[in-house]
Amino acid sequence: MTGTIAPVREIVIVIRDLYLEPELAAPPGTVAAARQLAAPGLEHLARFGEKRPVPQGWRAWAARWLGLPQYAAQAPASVAAAALENAPQERAVWLATPVYLVAGLTSLHFDRRSLLNLPGEELDALAASFRDTFRGSGFDLHPLGGGELLLSAPAAAQPATTTEPARMPLTTVAEALPCGEGARALRRLGAEIEMWLHGHAVNDARQRRGDLPVGTLWVWGGGAEPLTPAARQATADAAFGSDAYVRGLWRLAGDEARPMPVDWAAVIGEPRAQRALAVVEVAELLHANGSWRLAEAVAEMDRRLISPSLAALHRRELDRLVLLANDRSLSLRAADRWRLWRRKRTSLEGLA
Repeated sequence: MTGTIAPVREIVIVIRDLYLEPELAAPPGTVAAARQLAAPGLEHLARFGEKRPVPQGWRAWAARWLGLPQYAAQAPASVAAAALENAPQERAVWLATPVYLVAGLTSLHFDRRSLLNLPGEELDALAASFRDTFRGSGFDLHPLGGGELLLSAPAAAQPATTTEPARMPLTTVAEALPCGEGARALRRLGAEIEMWLHGHAVNDARQRRGDLPVGTLWVWGGGAEPLTPAARQATADAAFGSDAYVRGLWRLAGDEARPMPVDWAAVIGEPRAQRALAVVEVAELLHANGSWRLAEAVAEMDRRLISPSLAALHRRELDRLVLLANDRSLSLRAADRWRLWRRKRTSLEGLA
């Protein structure tokens, strides 16, 4: 299937950390809706597109879309581990996401800037330091790239229910802590990681640069062990972005995900794939623009990605555009723009 010369005909855009509090998706005329910035592409999708729930989340959806339904029910960490050249074998694995904890009057909490994307040298430094500090504990850290790490432990480790850190603005840290049979070990490790990171050389260097320090590594998405591909047949579908799950999924499909291009038009005209999936995040834009809030970040994604994709769809250069966020999908084909009877919606209402 490699060597395909037809250009991309379908684009899927995933905003992996866009989970909305109910008041942010309020209907037109409310105070909350009035505070939103205009995002014409997203508003068009919200009005004319077909909305569907994505109950198992975007990762399971992406696995099925890629034609790999056998991985849809697998733990995110098990899939992401496939992105490693030397994945730990016969060991339980979890994703370990660097996060910044915001201190409140009585407790710690997350906000939309809490997700941190660490460069490769910091991931390597933390993994090496962890190995020295926690030697003999049974746990180990592995740099995944894409800003995250993989935590591994003996395969006999008991499972625990965990919360994806991107969903943390919707709850509290206390409510999102691991629970279940293996929760005690993960909670104890989490407390030890916080103490280890306090005053760590990596954090000292980050703060000197004006970057937020790593408060802890949020452990989630655990699985019994890494997955290995049953057969390596390259896919005709392209993936863009640094997300560890997507890189692992494409590796399982016999291919490699690529970095996000500077010019989105390069994806729309991509000659080597029939379909393309891109994963982006709000937190990255918020870190790059200190005064921005959610509305500004969504408006920028609209300007860079959604509106240009819609324009290509209307020029018949694409057959279909899909947006995944907030456990919802908005799907649009060129002919759908004639559904003029549909009422206008605010930019985020379509994702409610």
